[in-house]
Amino acid sequence: MRFSGKTIMVTGGTSGLGEAIVKAFATEGGSVHFCGLIDNEGHRVESLCNPLEGSVRYHHADVRIESSVVTFVQAILDAEQKIDIAVNNAGISHSAGRFADLEMAMVEDVMQTNVMGVWYAMRHQIPEMLKCGGGSIINIASILSKSGAQWMAAYGSSKHAVIGLTKSAALDYAADPIRINAVSPGPMLTPMFERALEDIDGDMSKFAGGMPEGGPADPAEVAKTILYIASGEAAYMNGANVIVDGGASSG
Repeated sequence: MRFSGKTIMVTGGTSGLGEAIVKAFATEGGSVHFCGLIDNEGHRVESLCNPLEGSVRYHHADVRIESSVVTFVQAILDAEQKIDIAVNNAGISHSAGRFADLEMAMVEDVMQTNVMGVWYAMRHQIPEMLKCGGGSIINIASILSKSGAQWMAAYGSSKHAVIGLTKSAALDYAADPIRINAVSPGPMLTPMFERALEDIDGDMSKFAGGMPEGGPADPAEVAKTILYIASGEAAYMNGANVIVDGGASSG
């Protein structure tokens, strides 16, 4: 029950890694508020978490729109009066294509979701955490934040930006009781991973980032790392980018 009495904000919690994060915090007693765009999926996750020790509440919010993020944050404050931990997980990918062939509308949507969604969230999480004595923020990046992302330039670039946001914010608030870190997962058994495989039609030369020897991860395993970083056990970890990829990017 490491998170009993803690309020946790999760963006993008309706499936995949986000869903695993919500369940993991609730299992350990946290009061979890998560957002998404697909309401029936949000309520599905809410129902699945009912038997768990903590509490879980879904909110409809679009991280691409700052006012929507503000409304989400305020709803949490109205219910809990604080935010102790935030996991900025909301993100989207795109179809494989060479750099100059990518549609600009799609590129802009990826950037608005994956980069500005994190920016908006931290912009409003940090002041509230300062008011309440501190907190922990974890931004979800990708192993594609480590190097070039062939066929996936928009997604890879957006995750490089997430690392930049994380490290810059960590330095800005290093003297305050807020820790800001990133987690970079490799391939996971999620709907996004399944769509990626369908998109490349089995052509693994277009699968950016590499596949670990053990195959894609169970998102619940990645969630365990996120909970460790969020906990007091990682009290001296700040500004880090933790790679969780089964060794896929080690070569």
